Amino acid sequence: MLKAWATIHSGWCRGMLAALVALWAVPGLAAEDDARGMDGMDWVAELRAQEETLAELEARGGPFDPMLIEPLQAMIRLLQERGEHQRIAELQQRQLGLMRTNFGLESPRLIPLLREMVLTGIRIGEAEQVTDHLQLIRHLSAAEDDPESLLRAMDSLAHWHLTGGAADSSQQRARDFFKARELIEEAEEVALELHGGDNPAMAPWLYRGAMNLYQLVAVINTKAGLSGPALRELVRHDGGMKLRTSARGFTFNPIGSTTVTPVVERGELVGELYLREAMGKIDDIGEIFASAENPEAEAMALIYRADFQLLLDRGTAFGQYRDAIELLRGAGIAEDRIEHFFSRPQLLPADRFHPTLEAAIADHDAALAASRPQDPQDPQTPQTKAAAHVPPFTAWDQSAPNMRAPVSANAFWDLPANQHAVELEFNISSRGGVSAVNIIAAEPDDRRSRRLARDAARQLRFRPPLEEGRGQRLRDVRMQVLIPRRVD
Repeated sequence: MLKAWATIHSGWCRGMLAALVALWAVPGLAAEDDARGMDGMDWVAELRAQEETLAELEARGGPFDPMLIEPLQAMIRLLQERGEHQRIAELQQRQLGLMRTNFGLESPRLIPLLREMVLTGIRIGEAEQVTDHLQLIRHLSAAEDDPESLLRAMDSLAHWHLTGGAADSSQQRARDFFKARELIEEAEEVALELHGGDNPAMAPWLYRGAMNLYQLVAVINTKAGLSGPALRELVRHDGGMKLRTSARGFTFNPIGSTTVTPVVERGELVGELYLREAMGKIDDIGEIFASAENPEAEAMALIYRADFQLLLDRGTAFGQYRDAIELLRGAGIAEDRIEHFFSRPQLLPADRFHPTLEAAIADHDAALAASRPQDPQDPQTPQTKAAAHVPPFTAWDQSAPNMRAPVSANAFWDLPANQHAVELEFNISSRGGVSAVNIIAAEPDDRRSRRLARDAARQLRFRPPLEEGRGQRLRDVRMQVLIPRRVD
């Protein structure tokens, strides 16, 4: 068996080298390199030198010689200069086979290469390969007996299922969403076992779970195409009981059927119990920081809990904002910074949990500055015009444009942007609702992206500007909505 495997690898390597040599013999390519001058010739010479080194080492040590890894890596670096990602993927696959043979099938030493293979897979558009590599990273991280590494791997895999790994059809996309949801729930359990329930290190994982519950509610309430498939997947996973949102509300679920018809009161969201569950996780964060005697972080948890109450359109949220302001004052936070934080509208819910007020302000400022660059002729542009603008809203998908695209601190890749950009103007009510939505501009300008952006905006909710703890109406707010160019 080993002999046969060696024969296959040896033949593969000889074939690969022959293909490389033949490619450089193509007249058109040679002319192109001549046009590039000496740098092009040096690049070809260096690649050929690495090919020769690879062939010599294989002839001397065989197709499994670990010495082959270095010239393969040198060839990959050269090919990266020219953006030859398909050929890089082939060489990386060879590297992986060599490393698994020499270091073991479950060696943590494979992880850096797998991360590079993920980036290559994204560049060549091989989503299934990327999923496989991220799953293998997760498996190897578990075998490494490093819970922090495992948590990062689980979170990045969940993020991939929600973003680049999401399939094209609504049904498949719903399934990918629930794959991510299972990973997020499992990661919270791993974090709890690692840190314990009273450790501040639990805060990001609890908030990650709360955000995923918000995402679930956004998906099943979308007016676009994903709500039906998502509801069917939800019932398959959880049953239909949590879809009962009021005394009069109920769900119709015939025996033997996965079809569910939620019935809610006017103005209610389908699945509000999931948002209440999210508030429970934020309550846990607040209790953790109260036990740690960190009043500022406790106040931030109270703000984020009130944000979820506003998502439910509960007026009691403003009482909690006032309580949080008193906690911040008690923690010694300057009054002008508190006023600055609450003077601007904030899209709900916040992407991340920030344990300090300054971190939350900096995050908002960075998002605003990225979308509204400072005019060099007007040094005060961000300060004077920020009140009329809010940071952009990037939709998750055309099938759920009301759900904000998820973020992850553990995703080590950037997906290429391919979006419709729609500039909107609207009013924000004193309770954070959106009304009077007008389209200012769209690029490219097409009817569907305009409709999706308008529908998405109407379903959004903001923390309105507060004065003395009371919400203030804001008119003529500008926001850019980014809709992925993706069609079912």
